[in-house]
Amino acid sequence: MSANASEAVVIVSEIENIYASIIIFLLSFSGCVFNLLAGIVVLRNPILKNAFGALCFSHTIANFGVLFVFCAWVTPTTIIQYKYTELTFGKILGQINILFWNSCCYSHLVISLNRFLTICMPTKVTNLFNYRKTCFIILFVWSMAIGHIVPYFWRETCYVAYDPVSWTWVFGDTPCGYVITTYTDYYSSVAIFVVMSSLDLSTFTMLVLYRRKSHLTSDSETRRRRRVEIRFFTQSCLQGIIFFYEVFNFYYIVTLNTNQWFVFMTSTIAWELCHCLDGLVVVVFHFKRSFLRKASQPTTIFSKASDIKSNKK
Repeated sequence: MSANASEAVVIVSEIENIYASIIIFLLSFSGCVFNLLAGIVVLRNPILKNAFGALCFSHTIANFGVLFVFCAWVTPTTIIQYKYTELTFGKILGQINILFWNSCCYSHLVISLNRFLTICMPTKVTNLFNYRKTCFIILFVWSMAIGHIVPYFWRETCYVAYDPVSWTWVFGDTPCGYVITTYTDYYSSVAIFVVMSSLDLSTFTMLVLYRRKSHLTSDSETRRRRRVEIRFFTQSCLQGIIFFYEVFNFYYIVTLNTNQWFVFMTSTIAWELCHCLDGLVVVVFHFKRSFLRKASQPTTIFSKASDIKSNKK
């Protein structure tokens, strides 16, 4: 009887692993599709051929990278319960995932900064976010992300790897693991969110003030451009809320219960869902205007003419 009970536990565990794998795959695959569509949307939409569009495209690449790791590595290792995910290859994939995650964090920050400056300094933002400077900003985003993963090259003590038994990513249980978990991951994510939220709140305040002032004095063209900027800002805010959802779950909600499914849903799934919805937001906001355009339409990521047109007041 005890043997049968033990066998039943194993069967249930296998079923749960399959369920978890299905959830991981569906979210990661859907997210890859959404972000692939988002990238195409950004390339095809004429109103996104500016600094904001370039930043969104970089952000989309980072989202896709995170979700691809989940789809190609996390899903199969969960199904087969692969025991060697903490070997070098698994640690490298963890390092790559952290790279993409931090790129997403800094992308959120610079997108919020772009919206703030566009609303506050509409006549100067074209020069502040011209083609060359936008390239430097994107380079800065990825350089900061690379800086975060430098400690992970000491893979014996500093690493993050996927654990298929608990269905979660785990940091090394070492002093270095504690440092990268606490300072380069937790504190930096929270700091970015605080600055980003402050910028968004300031932008919202400026929009309200401008709306009151321009209601009687602005012409129809100015109001049309303002509506475009408001839509961009709304998109940025929604993505910021999604970012907050992920950070709040990953660093607080997950600590409230030790149940495996609870931890799984508030850490692994919250992480996936964040990047999945990020891409979906871009598609929802811009799909109708751009995705169905002719294939012969130019797909440059940045147009100086459109940047001037969309950003001047």
